[in-house]
Amino acid sequence: MTDKTTLVRLDGIFHALPTYPDDQGYQGLTAIVTGANGISGYHMVKVLAAAPQRWAKIYCLSRRPPPDYFFKDLGEGAAGRVEHVEVDFLDTSGSIGKSLKGKIDKVDHVFFFSFATTKQEGAVLGMWSDADALAKLNTDLIVNFTQGLKDADLKPKRFLLQTGAKQYGFHIGPATNPSFETDPRVTLENNFYYPQEDALDAYCKETGAQWNVVRPSYIIGAVRDNLLNHMVGFAIYGAVQAHLGEPLEFPGDYLAWDREFCQSSAMLNAYLEEFAVLHPNAGNQAFNASDGTPFTWSRFFPYLASWYGTSWTPPSDDPQKYRTTESRWTQTPRGYGPRGITRSTFSLCEWAASAKVQKAWEQLKARHGLRIDPFEDVGKTFGICDSAVIGGWALSLSTRKARKWGFYGCADSYESMYWCLKGLVDLKVSPPLAVGEFQEVVD
Repeated sequence: MTDKTTLVRLDGIFHALPTYPDDQGYQGLTAIVTGANGISGYHMVKVLAAAPQRWAKIYCLSRRPPPDYFFKDLGEGAAGRVEHVEVDFLDTSGSIGKSLKGKIDKVDHVFFFSFATTKQEGAVLGMWSDADALAKLNTDLIVNFTQGLKDADLKPKRFLLQTGAKQYGFHIGPATNPSFETDPRVTLENNFYYPQEDALDAYCKETGAQWNVVRPSYIIGAVRDNLLNHMVGFAIYGAVQAHLGEPLEFPGDYLAWDREFCQSSAMLNAYLEEFAVLHPNAGNQAFNASDGTPFTWSRFFPYLASWYGTSWTPPSDDPQKYRTTESRWTQTPRGYGPRGITRSTFSLCEWAASAKVQKAWEQLKARHGLRIDPFEDVGKTFGICDSAVIGGWALSLSTRKARKWGFYGCADSYESMYWCLKGLVDLKVSPPLAVGEFQEVVD
């Protein structure tokens, strides 16, 4: 085995990030970032904009213009290299091609984060249950866009698609854990990631481009206009309970309280995604993405309570208080073992439906000039929190492959969550925190 030295760097809370050669192959590149207003797309733009020698031009594609904070938070000088192009991927490919042609002369790498959702049910284990509609909607996005690229005569070298842990069926029931990128597809129901990957593979075979797929877990990141974000639900839960002088209660049982989980910070995901497209030998490879921190809700809830200045309670010891919910398929995603079962005393969707809770939010909203209504679609805002915290099976994405390829980036998920909540405060999504810095909590 040949010894090899790799230089890494530090960026705030993100450690062991890659460095790149100072040569022509890593300079003056052009990127397209789709879904640029969302959690993942926005943080991808931030990572690229922070490397002006590598990324000379960044085109941000989305249906709506960027929010008011978008260019300000990219740093000095970035706005001149970052340009928004308004385009709707549910339009015809011909219209998409016309939107791109003449505005974008060339592209080296595409980062695809566009996502569309139907109205979410929000019940316990009910997220993403409309699998067929989601598959049709999201496959149309990537098919229409890739055809639009061809119509505009744009030929990327590498096309990266971000999917996620639903690849392995965690949203359905117990999956093989930890999950490896080589695990087989779960065919119990439709999954929009699979036709998206197939469409991308077909596009690359036709055009000669190479693809990458990156699969994170629940994503930690602050943007204003994306409420399908478990951190928004936690921010509202913490702020309202503190306002009411009530503790943070955990809705699941001790199995869910102590199960090992993983989180994926949006910035760290983006660093991995930049690494993937720039690695000369990583074409046509998929990578899991996680922070590299073992994570449990039993560790997180004391942090969350301290950040909002309230107390917390562990799961109930009384078995009579729990109701049982079974996963929607008898067969498990891993193909063997008992059906997925969760036990809960309440759900955050039910909590959010309370008149007392909504009145408290209106008081907080008026006091702090908040700019969102999280109760307009309770299933969207709080259903994703319920899907994360109420469950009896672990979720772990192995990042051994990324490490073998040379990406060693990591982050403390708890610290990342703190700074995400601070970011939501700055964006007027949630009220101020009770503490000004991240501090360790002894429960």
